[in-house]
Amino acid sequence: MDFRVNHAPVFSTLQFSLAQHEYVVAQPNSMLTMSAGISISAHVGRLDSDGKSESSHDDSTSESGLPATWRQPRGSWFSGIKSMLGGESFFTAEFRAKSDNQTVVLAPESYGDIVALDLEPDAGYFLTRGSYLANTGETHVRIKYGGLKGLMSKKGLFLMHATGRGNVFCQTFGAIEHRKLETDETLYVDNRFMVAFSDTVTYKLVKASASLKDSLMSGEGLINRYTGPGDVYFQTRGKPSGGILTTLIDAAF
Repeated sequence: MDFRVNHAPVFSTLQFSLAQHEYVVAQPNSMLTMSAGISISAHVGRLDSDGKSESSHDDSTSESGLPATWRQPRGSWFSGIKSMLGGESFFTAEFRAKSDNQTVVLAPESYGDIVALDLEPDAGYFLTRGSYLANTGETHVRIKYGGLKGLMSKKGLFLMHATGRGNVFCQTFGAIEHRKLETDETLYVDNRFMVAFSDTVTYKLVKASASLKDSLMSGEGLINRYTGPGDVYFQTRGKPSGGILTTLIDAAF
């Protein structure tokens, strides 16, 4: 399987070249074009691209301090509900090659770039609400509870946690910026712009300024402080708000 990002950084598309039996898992309604030898199937909830089903409860906690999630079988309704809580669709789409030399092109909803994150068994990523586009390889994408700081940061109560071996692809609004943080190195990012960060990175919701008045009057309010080691990806534009009600609903879920 090969992939490439075309038309970056504003009108990006993601093109896959697939051999027989290879497949891509993606957000529904993201396909732009595909060749005749591609079959499409829909699944409820988050679909791991290695096809494994898990139904175990993990009480462990990640290095970012986020509690582990209930793992449900592939295609369960509970998995679909969790996907919606993470800001994604109830369904996922699987594009599978029935023969060699097949192509699929995906296009995100937003005007911006597409970034490919490399996953290793010891190197996963947290994705913020609405960032997920697709995943390949032996990857696992789970929904995890982000706590009150997720709600207050307007990124929602839930985050997506991508682990395994392969690639997960994020869609951005605007261009993508990347910072590699060393151990104990910190970076402050306005919450609207965060896309993804390594699961070795910790984060904390803080005031933009030591003074509450300055934080509020500057328009910055609360921001996230990310501490390394690990990688941080953020976008150069924030999606336009749909108003106060939309903001509250998005933050709650």
